[in-house]
Amino acid sequence: MTGLSKNDGSMFVRKALGQQLISRDTALAICRMVVTDIRGAAEAKAQEPFVVDDAGDAWRIQGSVVLKPDAVPGDPSPAKMLITKFDGTILSYFD
Repeated sequence: MTGLSKNDGSMFVRKALGQQLISRDTALAICRMVVTDIRGAAEAKAQEPFVVDDAGDAWRIQGSVVLKPDAVPGDPSPAKMLITKFDGTILSYFD
């Protein structure tokens, strides 16, 4: 399969019309799924509640884990993700 990384005509039309496919709830669901896949269900649950902020053309999502001032690699840290409102592209992910 080639060309799957490019948008087809339907997405160009949606973009021209200003349609955004990814709601706040959908972005939150995407973030939860990714965090669960990467960190596991227990660590994903520890991130709850996730905070979702409007960042213009994207949703900024952050877990509620507080990073300790003297944290070292491997200590719990908040998951952070930036997801576009238009098509759900994950622009950044830190865990």
